[in-house]
Amino acid sequence: MTTESTTKTYRVRNSERCYRFKPEAFINHGPARVGVYELVTFDENQKPVILFVGAAFDETIQASLEGHATGTRAPAAEELFARHPNLYFDYIERWDAKSKDDAQDIFWWLVQKHRPPYNDLATVRPSGRYAEINVIEED
Repeated sequence: MTTESTTKTYRVRNSERCYRFKPEAFINHGPARVGVYELVTFDENQKPVILFVGAAFDETIQASLEGHATGTRAPAAEELFARHPNLYFDYIERWDAKSKDDAQDIFWWLVQKHRPPYNDLATVRPSGRYAEINVIEED
């Protein structure tokens, strides 16, 4: 793939809070749209720790969360809860992605930034359109 320009900067905003990972929260707070989400726990100082960054490009975020809960999508909730009993999720609420390639670039950047233990870093790739990708996380 050829590089369109040297650098691309995206803007994103996360959901206003993390939601407890449980089925009723998926229905009430999990978006019924495609996007990027995170599975999160908190350390002893209540600082968030990103365990997994998910890309829901072929189904909704809500359906992806349900897939983790039922074990049809990795990592399975059973595996996560065994090591992280306080499991939450959040998602990218707003972004300036205009295509699936843009969403892939943002997903890749988040995985590179957080290096979550349940993502296979070797298989997550950017779209290949830009030499450098930056993301500004807005409050």
